[in-house]
Amino acid sequence: MTALRPRLFPVLLFSLLLGVHLRGQELDLSGNVSWDQFGRGIRIFAERIDNNRETGASGFLRLQIWATDQPDDGSNALSGYVLGTFNLGSLPAGSSFVNVGRTVQFFRPPAGIYYTTITLEEQDAEGNYFIVDSENFAGAVNFGAFGQGSVNFTEGNGDVGFVDEVSWLAGDGRVQFFAEQILNARTSRSGVLRLKLWATSTPYEGEDLLQGFPLAVKRVGRVNPESALQNFSRRAFFRAPPPGDYYVTMTLEELVRGRWEIVDYATFPDLNIF
Repeated sequence: MTALRPRLFPVLLFSLLLGVHLRGQELDLSGNVSWDQFGRGIRIFAERIDNNRETGASGFLRLQIWATDQPDDGSNALSGYVLGTFNLGSLPAGSSFVNVGRTVQFFRPPAGIYYTTITLEEQDAEGNYFIVDSENFAGAVNFGAFGQGSVNFTEGNGDVGFVDEVSWLAGDGRVQFFAEQILNARTSRSGVLRLKLWATSTPYEGEDLLQGFPLAVKRVGRVNPESALQNFSRRAFFRAPPPGDYYVTMTLEELVRGRWEIVDYATFPDLNIF
């Protein structure tokens, strides 16, 4: 069964149009807010920030973009990673910041799937910051070309193939291949073997022609007759496909007369979105 997953978006631009706040809070985000990450920078934008207090000035204000494992529940107790900070300064009572935007340093979180939130924070007299308004952006983001999958084979294919767990875990330009057993059921030694990871638009089911994007490859070597290579675990370079939704397949390929032929494969059930 394919697990339900949050809708993901490429790490390019997140934008949210805020309605009028009915709670009449003292410091208020309204209008459009957005963040746009590129390279080492992240641009943070807010259409309007209001100080609805009657007198005085706010403490020092800042906007932050957060990446969290779960959507912010509004409890003002965020736990996650700060992607970027936009320092605003103090805002007099009855005044507003209008159409403020700045590109600041981007801090990439560990590779993974995250929800993102913008917070408006105020510094108190002791120098501590408190969230005075916040909004969640829709969907989730894949940072670091994160991906993973696992399947289990209860028996071999009668030739050269996978047995037991087969898995992959990718992030930050690397992928970990794992095969609990690569079994050679033949009475002769296998040819040179390799593992190759593919991204395809539809699940691969053993067709002669595998059409997709190659993600990574790792040489395995040869396996002796009627024996198995146990707990094969290796890292390799990983190249993410163009942004989109993909199924991922790991092929076990054998070099035969100068050509690589697929002798077994594992298609992972969950859709991965890069």
